[in-house]
Amino acid sequence: MDEIVGFAELRWLRELTVTTRKKSIPELIGARLLRRGLVERSIGGFALTARGRIALVKLG
Repeated sequence: MDEIVGFAELRWLRELTVTTRKKSIPELIGARLLRRGLVERSIGGFALTARGRIALVKLG
């Protein structure tokens, strides 16, 4: 299930690299990133997964 990561999703992945946890990701984008395994839900909000970090490296 390879889906294209859109610009909005890429922006939020980059936001997660600046801060360790992000609480205010839009619901639709957060659901897409969770479904793809790029982020995970944590106590403080969302956190980037290893797969999310790999996607950021590949996408630039």
